[in-house]
Amino acid sequence: MAGLFRFRRARGPMDLAMDMAGVRLGERVLHVGQGNPKLFARLAGKAGLSGRACAVVDSPGATSALEAAAAAEGVLIEVLLAEGPFWPLDDASFDAGIVDGNALLRGDAAERARRLDEVRRTVRPGGRVLVIRSAPVGFAARLGFGSSHAGPSADASMLLQALEGAGFRPARILAEREGMTFVEGFRPA
Repeated sequence: MAGLFRFRRARGPMDLAMDMAGVRLGERVLHVGQGNPKLFARLAGKAGLSGRACAVVDSPGATSALEAAAAAEGVLIEVLLAEGPFWPLDDASFDAGIVDGNALLRGDAAERARRLDEVRRTVRPGGRVLVIRSAPVGFAARLGFGSSHAGPSADASMLLQALEGAGFRPARILAEREGMTFVEGFRPA
């Protein structure tokens, strides 16, 4: 009878995002935009003391949210406030880039291109960039009755085009599930 009613802990969106990011110990991680502060803090924990975790944000409010999440997680991070089109970071100084897809979609095409150009400049050749977009999930989708669509959403296609337009090749849509979209690209060597 005990085998009949087995409950397992469901993995949530945070675990899914951590798995998709694939950050390893010692890696240098760039986080662009506020995104999910708790996710950035957990990624910084994965990079560890031998790695580096740096975030570039547009507002002082985002800075304090990221620093509070890092303090709660007990990790060291750097948060830079972007003032102008160029970030005060060295070329090819990061192994991986995590980009807030919601912030990319809020901006116009020129702003998306400028932001992704800076990501391409700061991520090393062969480095991976992951764009994560989150959307609210309805009650039916949480129960597993979400609508099924034949192809990628319009937002996922737009993020893919933005990555390809910024020179990330190959680029692809990894997944759209649990209210999240994952689009990855690599900086050519």
